[in-house]
Amino acid sequence: MSIQSGGVVRATGASAHADSGVRIVLWPAGIAIAVTLLRTVGELSGWPKPLVNSAPCGKAILGVTCLVPLVAINFAFKLVGVHDRPKQLRFTFVAALVGLALKLAATYLLESGKYSYGIRISGDFILTAVGMALAALTWPAFFKLLLVYGYASRIPVAIVQWLALRGHWGTHYDASGNFPPIGFWPTYIHVLLVPKIFFMEAYTVIVGALVGTAAMAVLERVKPKWI
Repeated sequence: MSIQSGGVVRATGASAHADSGVRIVLWPAGIAIAVTLLRTVGELSGWPKPLVNSAPCGKAILGVTCLVPLVAINFAFKLVGVHDRPKQLRFTFVAALVGLALKLAATYLLESGKYSYGIRISGDFILTAVGMALAALTWPAFFKLLLVYGYASRIPVAIVQWLALRGHWGTHYDASGNFPPIGFWPTYIHVLLVPKIFFMEAYTVIVGALVGTAAMAVLERVKPKWI
């Protein structure tokens, strides 16, 4: 921070950049929270599919997962507007593709049943983390925005899941599928919290990185001077 004449305090350097990042994330995060609340009301009120879906991991129109591509494109264009873009867009896009391939391989490993649960979850974690690291290394500013947005949109979901599991709401927020009953906290942590906070966060970052860089590549061809 720096103090100008007249006692006006102005943000400079890193603080100004951080403040700009908060403003970019604020509205998308608010929309994601609103969608979560609306879907909760919809499932409790019996709204029809595909608007809502009470099945385990139920896909529906009202879901924060559907917002990720739109949010990613918005973030990418915002960063380009302040002259923050990857130096090698093609390399960044390829890295995003590799990250997605790693995430898909991680999901396949986890659901394959060929190995013990410990090996599958560890492999899933490692492959997913590497996929996220590629996004962080190739376009750090974009990665940070996606990461902050991911937590801002997913933590409220985790809170709703806690309430739903505690209250036996019968929504997709507290559905555990075929997972055996192991008590409230183990079920919440292993089935709901960890997947939501880490693995769905990884989806936000990895898919967001791919969609954002793809949008950049298209825009570069349509309006190269603007980029």
